[in-house]
Order: sequence, then structure tokens, then C-alpha cells
Amino acid sequence: MITRLAEPLAITSLRVQATSFPVQLVTWQPSHASPIKGHQIYGQARSIRSILDSHCPLLTDPLLARMTPTPFLNSGNLQSQYCILNALKRDRHSNIVYDRELGAMSNGGTISLDCKTPLTTGKLYDARDTGDFCDIIQGLKNSYPQAPLVGVGFSMGANLLTRYLGEQGSKSPLVAGIAICCPFDMHALAVAVHRKSLFNDQVFHPTLTSAFKRMAMRNYDVLKASSIGYDMDAIMNVKCLTEFDSLTHAKTYKDCWDYYRDSSSVAHVGYIRTPYLAINTVDDPTSVARSIPLGHFRENPYTALALLEHGGHLGLFTGINPEIWYLNPVAEFINGVLTSRQALIL
Repeated sequence: MITRLAEPLAITSLRVQATSFPVQLVTWQPSHASPIKGHQIYGQARSIRSILDSHCPLLTDPLLARMTPTPFLNSGNLQSQYCILNALKRDRHSNIVYDRELGAMSNGGTISLDCKTPLTTGKLYDARDTGDFCDIIQGLKNSYPQAPLVGVGFSMGANLLTRYLGEQGSKSPLVAGIAICCPFDMHALAVAVHRKSLFNDQVFHPTLTSAFKRMAMRNYDVLKASSIGYDMDAIMNVKCLTEFDSLTHAKTYKDCWDYYRDSSSVAHVGYIRTPYLAINTVDDPTSVARSIPLGHFRENPYTALALLEHGGHLGLFTGINPEIWYLNPVAEFINGVLTSRQALIL
């Protein structure tokens, strides 16, 4: 016997609501008097705003300059955690095979341009000292004198790049710089990551502290023999980043907090004379938005800040299948700078 239903079955559909947020662009306006006399970036571009308006619709067009966060990554902590947990995965953008090039530093150290290399001196990464970075950029320029060099920095690497560009001023061999989630104020970053929270306690500190300890173990003999005088037993037993920094990077400072203040890039933004784009998010749990030097971006025609409401730290994932939002805007910016520069050369 066939029973006929009086009413059709109700099919419940689950809709995921996605909200799109506009890009807030902070930069010098051509209608304002420039504090830098006689400045000219490339060709007819008298400010970075000219390059952005001509070549970067994903940062300037009201309809296109928007970011829709991945629906299930709807907080800064979730975006940041997803980035950390997926950092080792490869996709069509990141699956690149590099040739290893080694650079000998003036202090006897060695830097590899593709991945980690064993230490040859007791000097560790220093968020303040741009000397090694300067050496390697100059070495690349000497090896490829006709090639335009663009610097892209992430997190603390963005802080170092910003310091470098500010220190170099108009002498920088880079034709452009891009800073992704730059902390600007390293002291504010350290305060933020040492607040009690699930993300800090269970993700951020364990991940980075373990990475630093693994690095120290791989280079144990070099560090132990260094004249710097590292306490290797104490280093191998640290529980958080401030303990590690106090025993390593901050050994010549009163404490690690003094080192963080001295390592900040916030004061360097005003001295940059290279087209420079920073991308930051308001809900970044580490590179806190209140430390961004908005005034410097408004006063320096060489700089621009793209500020997004959501995206966390180094996340900025968009779409149901998460993809990194900033890849295409950064590509537009680099293309715009190179096009403007080529126009000047021709």
C-alpha cells in the first residue's frame, strides 16, 4: 500500500551568513600640503596614493576594496590560530622550490635565503638590528644590479623591514616594501601576548617558545661556546617568550621590556622614502591596532595603511574554502609600483 503525504516534506536549508567589510585606507591625501619638499616617487606619481588609485582597485574601489572573512573563522583568535595550524601546508601559492643561497655576514655569521641554516656565530635574530638584513639586500643588489627588489615582511619580519626602510630613507635599494601585520610597537605586542587568554596560553606561547627552544637545541654547541655567555640550561627550560628573550636578545638591556621598546619601528614610518604598504587588522590579538602610527601614514606620501576590521594576525582568510585575502592586493601594489617605475625609466 502506498501512502500519499498530504504536505510535501519540509527541507531545512542551512545558510551561512557572510559579512563583507570595507578596506580602510590611511594615507597622505594629494589635497594636503606635503611635509616632504619636492618629493616625487616614480614618474608622475607624486604620492603612493597616485599609484593606488591607478593600479590597486582592490584597495581603493568602494565595490572591490572589501574583505569577507571565512564564516567559521569569525574572530581574530580563530583567524590567527588557523594560520598557525596550517602554516606548514602547501598550496598553489606557497609550493615553490627555492635554490639555497648563502650570504656571509661581516660579523662572521651566515644567512640562507631559502630556509633555516645552522648558526656559525652566537648572534641570534635581533628585532632591532638591521645590519644583517642590510648586508643581504646589498649582496642581492650587487648580484642582480638590474633587478628591482621588493621587500615583503610578516609580523616581526615586517617590523624589521619597516625599521630598515626608515633607517635607509632615500638610499634604500628596495623599490617597494610591504608589511603584513607589522606590530610597530614591540612593547605593546609583548604586553598583548602575555595577557591571560586561551589563544596566548594554549597556542601562541607554546608554538613560538617550542620553536625557539628547538632552534637553540640544534645550535647548542655554537651557542654554548659563544663569548656572549648564554645560560643554555636556563634557555632549554624557559616557559614563555619573555624568559627566552631575557636570556638571549635582551642580555645587553636592563630587561626584555627595555629591549622591546628599543626594537619598535613606530618612529621609523615617518622617515620611509620607498613606496610602502602596510596591511593590518583591528582584531589582531598580537599586533594591536592602537599601536599603529596613523599620523605618520597621513603625513608621509610614501606610505599607505590598509586597515581591515577582521583577519587576526597573519590570517586574513576569506571564502568558505579559506584563502589568503591579501595576496591579490599585494600583487596589484607591486605591479603598480613597477609600472610607475618603468614609466620613469622610459
